[in-house]
Amino acid sequence: MKKRNLQLLIFSLFLVLAQSSLAAKLQQGDGSEAVSEESMAVGLGYTDVNGEHKNIAGNSTKPNEKYYASAVGIANTASGYKSSSFGYNNIASGRWSSSFGYNNTASKDGASSFGYDNKANGRKSSSFGYENTVSGNDSSSFGYKNIASKDSASSFGYRNTSSARESSSFGYQNTASGYKSSSFGYGNTASDIFSSAFGYQNTASKVSNSAFGYNNTANGEKTSAFGYANIASGESSSSFGNANTVGKLKDDASGKKVPDENYGKNSLVFGTKYLVTGNSSGVFGVGEANWNHTTKQYDYNFVNEGNNSYMIGNLNKIASGSDDNFILGNNVTIGSGVQKSVVLGDGSASGGSNTVSVGSASLQRKIVNVGDGTISATSTDAVTGKQLYSGDGIDTATWKAKLGVGAGGVDLTSYTKRDVSNLTASDVTNWQTKLEITKKVDYKDAKDIDVNKWKTKLGVGNGGGDPVDTYTKTESDNKYLDKTSYNTDKSNFANASSTDINVAAWRTKLGVGTGESGGITNTATGTGSTALGVDNSITGNYSTAVGYKNKVSGNHSGAFGDPNIITGNGSYAVGNDNTINGDNNFVLGNNVTIASGIQNSVALGNNSTVSSSNEVSVGSASQKRKITNVADGEVSATSTDAVTGKQLYKVMQNSGAIGIENLRNEINEKIDNVKDEVRGVGSLSAALAGLHPMQYDPKAPAQVMAALGHYKNRQAVAVGASYYFNDKFMMNTGVALSGEKKTEAMANVGFTLKIGKGSGTTYTETPQYIVQNEVKRLTVENQELKNKVNNQDNRIKEQDEKIKKLEEKVNKLLEIK
Repeated sequence: MKKRNLQLLIFSLFLVLAQSSLAAKLQQGDGSEAVSEESMAVGLGYTDVNGEHKNIAGNSTKPNEKYYASAVGIANTASGYKSSSFGYNNIASGRWSSSFGYNNTASKDGASSFGYDNKANGRKSSSFGYENTVSGNDSSSFGYKNIASKDSASSFGYRNTSSARESSSFGYQNTASGYKSSSFGYGNTASDIFSSAFGYQNTASKVSNSAFGYNNTANGEKTSAFGYANIASGESSSSFGNANTVGKLKDDASGKKVPDENYGKNSLVFGTKYLVTGNSSGVFGVGEANWNHTTKQYDYNFVNEGNNSYMIGNLNKIASGSDDNFILGNNVTIGSGVQKSVVLGDGSASGGSNTVSVGSASLQRKIVNVGDGTISATSTDAVTGKQLYSGDGIDTATWKAKLGVGAGGVDLTSYTKRDVSNLTASDVTNWQTKLEITKKVDYKDAKDIDVNKWKTKLGVGNGGGDPVDTYTKTESDNKYLDKTSYNTDKSNFANASSTDINVAAWRTKLGVGTGESGGITNTATGTGSTALGVDNSITGNYSTAVGYKNKVSGNHSGAFGDPNIITGNGSYAVGNDNTINGDNNFVLGNNVTIASGIQNSVALGNNSTVSSSNEVSVGSASQKRKITNVADGEVSATSTDAVTGKQLYKVMQNSGAIGIENLRNEINEKIDNVKDEVRGVGSLSAALAGLHPMQYDPKAPAQVMAALGHYKNRQAVAVGASYYFNDKFMMNTGVALSGEKKTEAMANVGFTLKIGKGSGTTYTETPQYIVQNEVKRLTVENQELKNKVNNQDNRIKEQDEKIKKLEEKVNKLLEIK
């Protein structure tokens, strides 16, 4: 027994010296061999049908070299320079390699393998967990049966595969097989170079593809598919949203469906259930499609088949053969053969090639907020109502020539006298049409023309030409003035602009009376007022009425159309059946009423309503209209500019209803993420907390641990290792993995140093292997003693038998005697 205690003391001292690198070799335990200098083999070997398995540290071919290798446990091998192998049947054969756990292999320089049956066969590779395999240099594999088979590849989670250089796969059964490809989530595939697949069962199968979300497919080169069940097949195409498709598929030589390079190139779709097959085209909005259970794909009802064409809105179509078209609106269809057209608005109809349509035969719209166009013989600009009203840009010289205005005044020699005798039937018909007379007009009650007013209108003064003769013509002369009776100097003739021609006065001065039914009976009793048309009435001053049965009683007001009623001052109505009772109001439309007391308002469009002063209305509660083509207004504390929908949308994204909803969704998402993170951290922490090393045993300083953790609905698994350098200093490490939605990892490394004098007693615990050997020896000795006792018992029994027989013989002899 004293000899055993002495051996134990020497062994303990030897371990301390080995840790301080003072010993050349250390091997302890049956089947342990330190075959190189500065190496340590501590543990046991075993023998099975395959032969003897030893615990070996160092390189047997280089016994005299310093290898600094460590093999601790059962049947481990640390044959690489400065390699470490801990646990059961682990191999660390690469330089600076490490293998911990059960049946792990680290075969290349700088490789690490931890857990159960992991393989790290690449240089500087790492394999952690259960049956992971790493065969590429600088690669890593963590979790359960993951594979990283090429250089700089990474694979984390459950059965993921990264089989291309610099590829990454994370999560559950993801595959990254393209150079620099990435696959994250559940069942994703990134199979070509620079491709990425994130989420649930997404596929990125061509060069530089990206597929994000749920069941998206990016199978054309340089394509992107984001959202739910989107497909991007056309080269350089993008599909975003819900069940959209860009491009078409075709059968290859083997009958496999592959992208058709002739469709969907450089195209995109944003929205829901739209199909784009045209090249360099796009769609924004919501379409409609039905899932075909036979073909396992969507049948689309709304398709953009045109090239260089875009649709913005819902339920729109552009047919094949129609290129360079644009739709902004809903429920619009552009048929085949239409080129370079634009269609704006809901329910609008295409006007054919090279047209812009803002409505249809049953739904017309005004174009508003148009800038002033150039007025010239070659101009193709649109002109505004303001330009038309003012007459800006009229060529006065041309007008003078048309009206016969010469250098000295009005030249009437070119005018042929017309009276009843020389009027043709065509003349009569044309005049009746122009004057809106359906029957023959009787001029017998016509009043004479006021010559003074004519002189004023025509600018006839006293500065030039002969004075105008007194009017003495008869009615049969048809109010004709010849050159000698009416000639004046041109300097006193007014400019030939439209503002100087009083059309209402002309029709009044023509002497058109009441006649028979259908006659014209305009009245303009207000000062400076003008009435043109049929049955118009003006009582306000400096007001205008053009059309049928308009009534204007307000001053400086006007009515154009039929029959409008204007009682407010400074107010105008253009359209039909409008009523304006307030001042300084304007109506452009039909069936609009502005009540008294409302001022400075504008109503645009049919059936628009105005409810307050200083208001611009383009519709009503039941019929709203968009105001389009508005330039971005200034956004400042003092700005009164109108802002566009684009500006408002940007603001709303940050502070409006959409922004609030987005913020709410973002906060909810972040809260869910925090909850998920907390649950993940809880399960990971619980797993790591379950890694407990056993008490110090100098014969078995290395230990391997495993634990499971659970928190809420999350589970995690942890593996760890600990190593006692001596009875006062130890190191432990652990790795935990959790992978319900995404793979999460937590790791720790700890060092424990015992400080203080302690109880004053020396650690004298007998190593377990000594105790076991002693028990075996005592058992053998005890068995030997038992055998001896049994032999002695048998001999005693034999002697007893002999004695008994002798006694019987003695008794017989005594009886004879």
